[in-house]
Amino acid sequence: MARALLSAWLVLIFAAPAFADTLTYENSRFGTRISFPAGIFDRIDPAPGNGDGRRFRSADGAELAVFGHYNALDLTPETLIEEARSGASSQGREITYAASGADWAVLSGHEGSMIFYERHEFGADGVIHVMDLRYPESLKTTYDDLAGSIARSLEGP
Repeated sequence: MARALLSAWLVLIFAAPAFADTLTYENSRFGTRISFPAGIFDRIDPAPGNGDGRRFRSADGAELAVFGHYNALDLTPETLIEEARSGASSQGREITYAASGADWAVLSGHEGSMIFYERHEFGADGVIHVMDLRYPESLKTTYDDLAGSIARSLEGP
């Protein structure tokens, strides 16, 4: 009997989702969509007038901005990274990681005492879908683990 109870308890623990409550946000203007732990980003800024995205904040100082915008400069993932690198120092940013693929680009680094992680997905109709995660360096361990799973959920048409 004890063995059966222990087995049932272990199944419940390992079957439980990593995050109890996940919030999925979808932008009606561009169709930008992302999912993230609702318990962490529990403060939502008011929507901007143009309806291009939203900003979510946590009590510990982290914030997640999710938005779409038109690719007015006709950037590619590679040229987006080049532009970001060329303007980094004038913006007080240090880019420590950059990667790209056929339709995406990722940038990460430091801006003051904050770490930033950005993912840009190049979608249909000349739209770029963006997630911009920022968090204090003191919370690196916590948010480094979350950044990848949140970024993988970013999508749009």
